[in-house]
Amino acid sequence: MPVIGHTQDVRLQAIFGTSAMFEIGGKQRLLKAGSASPEGVKLVSATSDHAVVVIGGREQKLTLAAPVAANYAQVDRPEVHLSPDSRGHYNTTAWINGRRVPVMVDTGATSIAFNYPMAKSLGLDLSGARTITVSTASGVERAYKIQLASVTIGGITIRNVDATVLGADFPQVTLLGNSFLSRVDMQQQDGLLLLRARN
Repeated sequence: MPVIGHTQDVRLQAIFGTSAMFEIGGKQRLLKAGSASPEGVKLVSATSDHAVVVIGGREQKLTLAAPVAANYAQVDRPEVHLSPDSRGHYNTTAWINGRRVPVMVDTGATSIAFNYPMAKSLGLDLSGARTITVSTASGVERAYKIQLASVTIGGITIRNVDATVLGADFPQVTLLGNSFLSRVDMQQQDGLLLLRARN
């Protein structure tokens, strides 16, 4: 069976019961569960809200909200697909110190930024942290500079990540800044934000 080429994209277009319509390398393919396209994309199963496909020996779950499959040339690198909210912000969940933390992607933030209550709930030790001053919307504030052992989003884990803890309850949502974003490949595609681990 041929393997999908490096430049061919796989996109879920519609779901019909246990069948699904895909666009594969610019061609429309209607696949039934258990069948494969001439390009080698196999539909394992389909439900009302997602389709499970196998591409190049790797299983992927596609939804109508996140319809684009990882390119075959890149499936060995974990990636995360983020959809924007109603305000155009990209939100996801990070794992820090074994805890789930809602985060918002902020390319304007130098580092990951927590408010003080969140830092305390994560058990972060600020006693030996270096203090700095930062400018916020409400003025100049004191903040703490720390390093996180690891930050995990989806299948992407980055170790030794710089973070800033602000002294009050700002920011309300933890900001995923450039201390993490600069260490992954980031790409916007059809309104989605793709974060991909580097080799």
